[in-house]
Amino acid sequence: MKKLIYLLAGLFCACAWSEGPSHSMSQAERDQAQQRLAQKGHQIEDAYKEAMKLCYQKFDVVSCRTQAREQRIEALAALRKEELPLKAMDRQIRAEEAQSRLAERQSEAKRQQDEAERAKASSDAKKRADAQAQKQIDHALQGTKRAEYEQKQRDAAQHRADLEKRMRDRNQEPAAPLPVPRQ
Repeated sequence: MKKLIYLLAGLFCACAWSEGPSHSMSQAERDQAQQRLAQKGHQIEDAYKEAMKLCYQKFDVVSCRTQAREQRIEALAALRKEELPLKAMDRQIRAEEAQSRLAERQSEAKRQQDEAERAKASSDAKKRADAQAQKQIDHALQGTKRAEYEQKQRDAAQHRADLEKRMRDRNQEPAAPLPVPRQ
């Protein structure tokens, strides 16, 4: 029983005195630390089971079990204190990785949006240039079509003159009535 108590006390002290994880640990070092802590947890559980076996060999089983349980709780609490910084560091690393992935996705989306804006701006500029070129062509052709324009103007003036003449002819005296047929 004393050996068991010393073993549990040694595990407790080893857990309390061991170095906490540093933020500069690599993934392999963190995995190794987690394995070490898991192994300590298994050792604590094995020592507890052994202590329980020894307790059943004694006359005062209840107090021995209570004492073994308390020692196990203390050892697990010390182990938990050592696990907490490691788990906090893992959470922090996962959060930083998630933030970097999010930032990467956002930068990719921003880049695609910028490319789309540039393509649209380029397309709009091309449309404006085409419209300007068409305007230039129309303006250049306008000088060559001047004769057609003037001919249309002369035709329109002639048409107006013809209409006015017809209107004047309508306003003249009416013609003599037709003879009445004899019966």
